[in-house]
Amino acid sequence: MPSGDDREPAGVVPAAARDERDEEALRVAAAPAAREGASLRVLSAWVFLEKVGSMATMSDGADRLAADQATATARLVAPVREEFPELTVSEHVVRAGSVSEVLVAAIAGADVIVIGSRRRSHFIGSPLGDVTHAVLYHAHCPAVLVPHP
Repeated sequence: MPSGDDREPAGVVPAAARDERDEEALRVAAAPAAREGASLRVLSAWVFLEKVGSMATMSDGADRLAADQATATARLVAPVREEFPELTVSEHVVRAGSVSEVLVAAIAGADVIVIGSRRRSHFIGSPLGDVTHAVLYHAHCPAVLVPHP
């Protein structure tokens, strides 16, 4: 927690997860959560046809993609549950208009956020992705970035 902050610990460590590259970030989040007796909240926000506006709601493929995302998140979390059996882990899979917005809202009041950091493939602008940049800019708690190999 930032110095001078007199909030009570929330007891929840949120971690952002998108795919198998985030498995290490989940382990990094799980270790202190287990040690401190907190729970781990795995957040997986996904965007479906973000550029087509209202047309996206007409597609029945969104339900199938939501189920696929939930299955993928459960598969990603399974090794963490096995490694930390005493840890309470919850999964939150959310279809979003903005992944950044969902993550920033979800960490309100958190003690720390853990997020896998993807590097951009080009050298123009910030080396951090838009989501990581937004979380760092708006978070009112410490953020732990776990770089992907």
